[in-house]
Amino acid sequence: MPGFLKQYFFLAFALVFASTGSAPAWSAPDCSTMNTPILQSVNPALQSNLLTPWQEEIDSAARDNGFTDKRGTAFLVSMNQADGLVPVTRTYHPGTHDFFWTTNPQSAAAYGYQPTTLVFYASPDNASGCDVPVYRFNKNGMHRYAVTPADQAQLKADNWTADGVVFWARANPKFSIAIMPDTQMEVGVDGGGKDDKRFAQRTQWLADSRYTLNLQYVLHSGDVTNWGERDTPQLDMASEAIKRLEQVKLPYVLTVGNHDTRAVCAGGSACPGEKAWETVRQLPAFNRYFNARFSNGGVAGQFAAGDLSNVYSTFEAGGLKWLVMSLELWPRAEVLTWADGIIKSMPTRNVIIVTHSFLNSGGAIRADNGGYGVSSPATIYEKVIKYNPNVRFVFSGHEGNAARLVVPAGGNNAVAYLQAFHSATTNPVRIVEIDTDANTATSFIAAPYTNETWDQYWSLDSNMKYVR
Repeated sequence: MPGFLKQYFFLAFALVFASTGSAPAWSAPDCSTMNTPILQSVNPALQSNLLTPWQEEIDSAARDNGFTDKRGTAFLVSMNQADGLVPVTRTYHPGTHDFFWTTNPQSAAAYGYQPTTLVFYASPDNASGCDVPVYRFNKNGMHRYAVTPADQAQLKADNWTADGVVFWARANPKFSIAIMPDTQMEVGVDGGGKDDKRFAQRTQWLADSRYTLNLQYVLHSGDVTNWGERDTPQLDMASEAIKRLEQVKLPYVLTVGNHDTRAVCAGGSACPGEKAWETVRQLPAFNRYFNARFSNGGVAGQFAAGDLSNVYSTFEAGGLKWLVMSLELWPRAEVLTWADGIIKSMPTRNVIIVTHSFLNSGGAIRADNGGYGVSSPATIYEKVIKYNPNVRFVFSGHEGNAARLVVPAGGNNAVAYLQAFHSATTNPVRIVEIDTDANTATSFIAAPYTNETWDQYWSLDSNMKYVR
């Protein structure tokens, strides 16, 4: 047994000794008792997976045993017996250094696994709010455990075989989403030219920080390029940057800004002599580059097949269900009707809306069509947000730097955030940390290229009333 396990033997033994066995099979699982975070770390060389409630063990395993890939809280369990919960035992194979979690340690012993006496309690099914299935994967005699769709997809891509769900736990209530602002100055048109690394450095930072932030979704508020429909090398740079998210299976959506359409010509200005309200709906190159990659393979729907102007996808995080909806710039009436219908059809999902223009630089809802569209952000609010109580967040860019506004939404409140910046020197990104237990949303702006955090944009909303 590795040394870092021995120091926890007596504490773990005490936990086991205090337990009198699993609860009767007929008891409904009491998942409210699952309040202990289980931390996860991986040994990159052995591909071994460590799960533990002790930060000290994570640190010791990193220092002494090669478990350097620290992944934070994977899920929550109970350390004590409760109705309907079953004991799950950590066993260890001294030959392969593999950890194997099981509800039947006697059976595991037949394959050379030794109980480490660390036991926690989880549910055998998803009744009564035990909302996170913990999947086991195997490869070459080793076993890994995954919760998020991104981690499961990554293991499958690395040729791990899924064994199925081992047990059910509670979700980590704290997670984050990231919102990239207008990146049009980062695709070869600014001082950095084709060597500009800011866009790719930002997405790599998000990929590298996904466990530290418990990052579950990445949005882009539009103007991915400056005039990419007229200059596809800009789309090449954007595409290369987005691959960083795809490589680690992070789901994302790219919202369409006016600079991502044929309404903008070389130099980044509206094309003279053309009908902007028509050309702003034309984005063949953008769709060719990104449509098949939308949401990184996640569940998705579109207003028009093959067109990224109006799309939605779903995900689960923090123990709750979420709907991400990306809307075209200053939308058409039929698009607003479609969006309202999708939101109403999913009343148990917390809704995140992203559209290129919503708040103006002063932090108010913009009331005009910007010279391109057929409606306004105010119309989006009236038709899609105002009467839907499950809308929680609205994100936009297009102008100014950053702003925030709380708006009524069907008896609840939604929070609208602006982030645009158009930085010539760094690469801002908004991070929103969501705590579904505390009903809070904390937001800050980071600029990883220059290693900055801009405290002036920090905010806390403490009465989010997430839909459950």
